[in-house]
Amino acid sequence: MDDDPTKTHQEALKQHRDAAARTSAGRRESQLHQAAHTGVGIIEAISAPVHVDDPFTPLHRADEIAAVILKVVTVLALCFGLFEYDRQKADARVTESLSLVQEWEAGGYRDAYTAINDALWPLYSENAEAISALGSDAAQKAVLYGNIGDVVTGRDDAFVSEADRNVDKVFHFFERAAICADEAICDYPVLKTFFKSESESFWLYFGTYAERRQSDGFAGYGDWTRKFVEGDIRRAKFLGLF
Repeated sequence: MDDDPTKTHQEALKQHRDAAARTSAGRRESQLHQAAHTGVGIIEAISAPVHVDDPFTPLHRADEIAAVILKVVTVLALCFGLFEYDRQKADARVTESLSLVQEWEAGGYRDAYTAINDALWPLYSENAEAISALGSDAAQKAVLYGNIGDVVTGRDDAFVSEADRNVDKVFHFFERAAICADEAICDYPVLKTFFKSESESFWLYFGTYAERRQSDGFAGYGDWTRKFVEGDIRRAKFLGLF
């Protein structure tokens, strides 16, 4: 047995250093292993494919499709409603026009027109050859027809004769019809179908009469009748826009 205390101390110191070296080496190996494991994890995280869950589940997709269908149905329903509304407005215009036609018959306007026509006929017969001789000269014919109309109403500025009252009555009707059509309350094509011949013939004879009434202070007298005859009427539009 070696009882040298110096040797014993040196061996103990050597054993302590060896143990410390082994501990340090083990610690470094553990740290290196942990660092390697962390690095591998980072690389795997970077290189792994990105996966995003699809938010549009079958139920979600069904909701989206239903929403689109609902929008389409709403638009179609709106369009149908607009067309139906416009159709009802058109029907109302026709109904109002037919009411005017009935009023022409029952309100004394046709009787007034007939009385005027009866008064015009003898004078027209007297001037038939002269009118025919004018051929296609519309301006001269208008003058001649206007003169015949003035003869019927007396060529005076009193405007109180029975013929004047009848002419006023017929003018009143055609003025109303024209304004009704222009305001899209009545249907102009319907009114024109019923009153084309009467209105054109009446204006032909009494256009100059309307001018005389205007000169006498009745501003705008007969203007709407002229517009009705010439077609200067605003046509009804779809919803009043197009």
